[in-house]
Amino acid sequence: MEFYEVIEKRRSIRQFEDKAIPPDMLERILTAGLKAPSSNHQRQWELVTLTDKAVIQELAKLIKPYPCRITEPKTPQQEMFKIAYPRQRTMVEEAACVILPYFKCKYDLKSTTNDYGLMDYGAAWALVENILLAATAEGLGSVVHIPVKKEPEQIKAFMKIPDGYVLPTLILLGYSSKDALVPSQVKATVENKVHWNKW
Repeated sequence: MEFYEVIEKRRSIRQFEDKAIPPDMLERILTAGLKAPSSNHQRQWELVTLTDKAVIQELAKLIKPYPCRITEPKTPQQEMFKIAYPRQRTMVEEAACVILPYFKCKYDLKSTTNDYGLMDYGAAWALVENILLAATAEGLGSVVHIPVKKEPEQIKAFMKIPDGYVLPTLILLGYSSKDALVPSQVKATVENKVHWNKW
C-alpha cells in the first residue's frame, strides 16, 4: 500500500474478527514501531506483546466499559462516544494482539521544574503511530485504549511490570469485522488547520 494511502485509510477499528495475525506480519509491525524517533536516541521502550487469547481475556477484565447515554448523535464527537464508550472492554477481548508500549520514565511527567519526561512520552507516541500505520499497511484494523483511573496500576501488577515504566496506551490489532462501526471524521485540512508564518 502506498504511504499516503495508508495515512488516508488508517481509522480506529473497535470490532475484530476471530482470526490470528501471522507472526511474520506482527514482527514487521513491531519493527516499524521500533524505528520511531526517540528522546536523546535512547529508545526507552519495552513492548509487552500479547497474542495468547487467554491472557488477553484476563487483561480485558481490568478495562472498564463506559456507558453512553447518547442515542441520536449530533456531532462526530458524539458519534464517536456512542460507538467507542461501550466497546472499551470488548475491543480488547476481540483483539488478536494487544501491545503494551511501556517506556522507561526517567523524569516525573508532572514536574513543575522540567519537562524532560515529556520527551520520552512523546517518543512513545511516535512509536504508537508507526505501529498503527504499519498495521493499516498490512490490512489490519487497529485502535488505542488509554488506561484511566486504576487501570495503569492494575495492568502493571497483572503483567508484573518493573517499577519505573509508564504505559501511555494499549494498542489493539486485529482483522476488522466486516460490520465494524466507524464514526465520521472531523475535517482537518490544510485550509482549515494550517497557519502559514503567523496565527
